[in-house]
Amino acid sequence: MLLLLSLLSAHAQEAPPAPSAPDPSAPDEGADAPEAPAPAPTGQEGPKKGPKSDAPDAPTEDLPIIKGPEILEYVEAEWPPGTKEAGEEAVVKLVIELDETGEVASVDIVEPAGRGFDEAAVDAVLAMKFAPAETEAGPVPVVFEFAYGFRFEEEPPEEAPKPVNLEGRIREMGTRVDLAGVTVVVDGTDLSAKTDAEGRFEIRGVPLGDVTLRLLEQDHVTIEKTVEVVEGEVTIVDLWLRSTSYRDNEVVGVYERKKEEVTRRTITIEEVRRIPGTFGDPIKVIQTLPGAARTPFGTGLLVIRGSNPEDSGVYVDGVRLPIIYHLTGTTSVLSPDLIESVDYLPGGYGVQYGRSMGGVVDIRTKREFSEQGKIVWGTDILDSQVYFEGQIGSKKKPDAPKHQIAIAARRSYLDLFIPIFTRESQFKIKPFYTDYQAKYIAPTPGDQHVSAFFYGFEDILKVSTPDDFAQGTDQDTQGDLKTKYASQRLMFTYENEISDKLVFAASPSLGYDYSNLGLGDEFKLQSKQLVGQLRAELRYTPVTGVEIIPGVDFLGGTYWFDFRSAINLEAASDPLAEREPVGFDGRGSFLSPDLFIKANLRPLGGDDRLLITPGVRFNNYTIFQGGEIIGDKIPPSTTYQVDPRILSRFEIVKGNTIKAATGFYQQPPQPQEALGLGQASSVGYERAWNSSIGFEQQLSPAIKWDIDLFYKKFDNLIVYNDQFSGRGSDAFINGGDGRAYGMEIMARHEPVGRFFGWISYTLSRSERKDGPDQDVYLFDFDQTHIFSAQAGYDLPYDFGISAQAQYVTGNPDSPYNAGIYDADADYYNGFSTGGRNTERLPAFFQTSLRLDKLWTFKTWQFETYVDLLNAVRGVNPEFRIYNYDYSDSAFVRGLPFIPNVGLEAKFWL
Repeated sequence: MLLLLSLLSAHAQEAPPAPSAPDPSAPDEGADAPEAPAPAPTGQEGPKKGPKSDAPDAPTEDLPIIKGPEILEYVEAEWPPGTKEAGEEAVVKLVIELDETGEVASVDIVEPAGRGFDEAAVDAVLAMKFAPAETEAGPVPVVFEFAYGFRFEEEPPEEAPKPVNLEGRIREMGTRVDLAGVTVVVDGTDLSAKTDAEGRFEIRGVPLGDVTLRLLEQDHVTIEKTVEVVEGEVTIVDLWLRSTSYRDNEVVGVYERKKEEVTRRTITIEEVRRIPGTFGDPIKVIQTLPGAARTPFGTGLLVIRGSNPEDSGVYVDGVRLPIIYHLTGTTSVLSPDLIESVDYLPGGYGVQYGRSMGGVVDIRTKREFSEQGKIVWGTDILDSQVYFEGQIGSKKKPDAPKHQIAIAARRSYLDLFIPIFTRESQFKIKPFYTDYQAKYIAPTPGDQHVSAFFYGFEDILKVSTPDDFAQGTDQDTQGDLKTKYASQRLMFTYENEISDKLVFAASPSLGYDYSNLGLGDEFKLQSKQLVGQLRAELRYTPVTGVEIIPGVDFLGGTYWFDFRSAINLEAASDPLAEREPVGFDGRGSFLSPDLFIKANLRPLGGDDRLLITPGVRFNNYTIFQGGEIIGDKIPPSTTYQVDPRILSRFEIVKGNTIKAATGFYQQPPQPQEALGLGQASSVGYERAWNSSIGFEQQLSPAIKWDIDLFYKKFDNLIVYNDQFSGRGSDAFINGGDGRAYGMEIMARHEPVGRFFGWISYTLSRSERKDGPDQDVYLFDFDQTHIFSAQAGYDLPYDFGISAQAQYVTGNPDSPYNAGIYDADADYYNGFSTGGRNTERLPAFFQTSLRLDKLWTFKTWQFETYVDLLNAVRGVNPEFRIYNYDYSDSAFVRGLPFIPNVGLEAKFWL
């Protein structure tokens, strides 16, 4: 329909004009004075509609209109019945009167069209919204003519679409990922297109000959590509874009952990892998975070908030592992490419974690693998590793869930290289390790997850001497030293979101552990352990803001050990004693079906601004024993304990959070501590009362910091029994206690932009006492000050640089003042006039640097890096050694300067 609108004439009026008195300011005679429009002719068809204005009693002077009326809301008229179908058209001329507010005062029909068009036009005008006319004095009423037309618009003939003569596909260099949303512009024309989800585009009517295409996408480098378009053909191009930063591809963005712990520190995988000294291993970064003490030679012991190494637990996909680092301490037993996240919980964690008084490291493997497939190969001075991940499924059903698989393997070659550099040494050291993993993720609906994960590792350390080299004066203690440790685990994960209020998760597993320590053919200590675990929990949300989580944490298995020696302990220290071989074994089983229940309460509308998590854990540990020296008729030993805990977080204002936690944390004795000799063991749980309070602040999207104050009270610690008399008594008892307290501070710049880094500082003290009448002494790994700083920066052209600095107070030391000669044994016994750990070793200080470069090709990437470990270092003593009579001593320094050169290649299939 076409509107024919004509504001033919308009002027302000309050009534029909009347002659006015002469005015000196009026125009000269003969000038055109404004005239009122002629009234609508009488006798025309159609009545006048709308209210009429009342004329004033006295005439007023007209002022010129400086702004005409305007339509604010146009209303389209209804065609009279049957007229549109018949193809009838019409024009209705009207006179419209508006008041000073723009409201329609009246509508008169000047030239009617009949057949119902007049009424339709009047009704449409009465429904319209107008802005009033204005003079210098302001809004005024106005009368104007208006033509309303009922016309059919003539549509121009459709131009035949030009054929598609250019199409293509755009992918990312290196990763081969299809890029969606890329704008493709044909220079010199108005032609353009955007790529779809598969990275494809097509353009019609591209000029013939050589044309230049510009590819635009905010996260990729803009490029120009010249292609030739040939008449009568479709030009097909395959184009590649380079990402502005491939580093971002390594950051785990899909991972979001619920805030159920008071202090949970998570570092992205890419940050971790670029810190010098971590050897690219995400788990190694834990030793740079607050609360984690430095261990000798960088070994993999976890000493967290003043607790013993065995007091902390490591979990992989909810299953607890016996060990997480290889014997060298340089790498973990898991492939870095398989790890999705590493969460570090130094304390204040919930009741779902048990059998620990220290901290918890919670590792999660990837829950989704690359659809296109990826192969990663890497090598450095320590080892080489290979990794594959991909998806398998029907190409006919691209949207259907697929089978997902990942496989990884690693082997060290220190056993090959070290002998080359130690040819002149009498002692030959050959460390060796290998590990392997495989994970399968089943195709399931979106509300379910089913996966299986298998891992294993083996560590071997050999120390040998030439056959003609005497290791000592005792011929029965000669021979090569060999230690071996191996472990395997098969884990399953099942998760089911039954409804929006109910989620079930279970992680059963089965494992095998083996260790062997031997000295020549005369000394041997072997142990084996078969372990089964089941962790299951049910998350129930009855109402908004309330989540109840009951669960079970079952641990059980069997163990066996065997000890053989050519001489007994008495003969080893007395050269005149009769030497007889000694040996015994032990076996048994253990059960620990722990139950727990906790609630996540979010009173403020169900969000995380206020979180209160009370919980309780029911601990149960039973050990069954048997064997040569232990006895086959020993009754089982069972202990029970309860751990109540409560955690809370409150966001005072956005980005500012206070947090607090308190509760009991208990752990059962280690297998060797719970062995009863001829009787049931009376050794029970060790216990720690752990409390903390802290504050977190998000200063910007990239910068945040937090502070924690903690206090631990230990009791029932397992110590050696001074009254041990052999068979019929316990070698260990729950007689020790202690405490640990301190402060932790961490400031972090997340990987936003080119820079990332964090600084951590721990001030702490940890003490122990082995009995009521014993003196208090410093914990063996007590370190007053622990400072660590690490940062990285992305340089242009995919260069990267990072650095680390670390300062740690020296460990406590028990000095020996002299040696007492034992003529029977022919050696000196060290003698100390001071107490245990009354002195300290000098402080530890080191800095390391790293430079890396990434090369990106169409289907693969190649990265090289150089780690300058301990580029600057102090004395860094790990322990003190003495001469034969303890009259002199020297420090054994830590790791030397190590230039580590590494290579890594990634291939996308």
